[in-house]
Amino acid sequence: MRNRTVSMDDIAKALGVSKNAVSLALRGKDGVSEDLRQKIAAKAREMGYGQEKQSSQYILALIPQRNTHLLDGMFYQQVCFHMESYARSKGYLLTICSVSEEEEKACLPHPMLKQMPFQGVATIGNLSKEYCMLYRNCGIKYLMVDQYYDDIPVDSITTANTSATYMLTQHLIEKGHKKIQYIGPRKRTSSLFDRWRGYQQAMDDHGFPILTNSYVEADSRDNGDDYSLLKSALDAMEELPTAFVCGHDVTAKQVIDILGAQGLSCPQDFSVVGFDDIPIPEVAPLNLTTYRTPKAAIAQASIDCLIQNAALPPQKLELYGELVCRGSVRDIR
Repeated sequence: MRNRTVSMDDIAKALGVSKNAVSLALRGKDGVSEDLRQKIAAKAREMGYGQEKQSSQYILALIPQRNTHLLDGMFYQQVCFHMESYARSKGYLLTICSVSEEEEKACLPHPMLKQMPFQGVATIGNLSKEYCMLYRNCGIKYLMVDQYYDDIPVDSITTANTSATYMLTQHLIEKGHKKIQYIGPRKRTSSLFDRWRGYQQAMDDHGFPILTNSYVEADSRDNGDDYSLLKSALDAMEELPTAFVCGHDVTAKQVIDILGAQGLSCPQDFSVVGFDDIPIPEVAPLNLTTYRTPKAAIAQASIDCLIQNAALPPQKLELYGELVCRGSVRDIR
């Protein structure tokens, strides 16, 4: 009987009672004896009545454990908050679990999949291609959030990263800056690579040299000491640029801190723009010009994608945020 949806008619026929009696019993209404109510309830449980509907009301969100610490993880925390709130408004429950590096390397499906029947799975953030392929082939709806692989044809939702850093770089150019460095490990995630591309395109379109550094080229996925990698890259620069485009607000803060320890100040000695507009005390005092990512819109689009039943081809959706101009950019025209 569990191979299809169990109806009230099925229960009524199994017990030899009317459908109306089953309806009254299961809705807790008067009109049936307590003994019959208990028999109907027991038969409903035995036949799995309502379990099909219940099983479709759960969504699993998986986040790499390395993306859950306070500063870098703030974007993911906000997206998950909005996803949970929006899912609940649609009658769904979102279960959020972290994925350790050991679990990722073992390349086994998350154990939660065996405990609950989920309608869909979303991986949020940077997980390996091999790990993501597990969910591509697991037989339920799968979505990547803030990540994609060109050779894995599944739904993905990200910020319009290339357009965003193009806008940030162009903003600096409009303020008279020509020597601009991008700061962010472009090999780490598809999002960071796309941000690097936006910087490249803007510099190329305006005829300015594309500058590189050791931090851009570092594959810091397996080296957690980002601060040391960034400091080494800045120390190795024979001449500082007039401005930095940073792949994250936290990176912008680190640039300001490192150069500040050398007696330089922002924006008097250099300009900086960040990315994400994360609302935390560590960044707020910097008065940082940045790009506000559409966290709530990403969350809502993610839930809508996972609960829709139409058999559509996989789509790569990029959502625009907005440029937020504050006081970390100096006009040097």
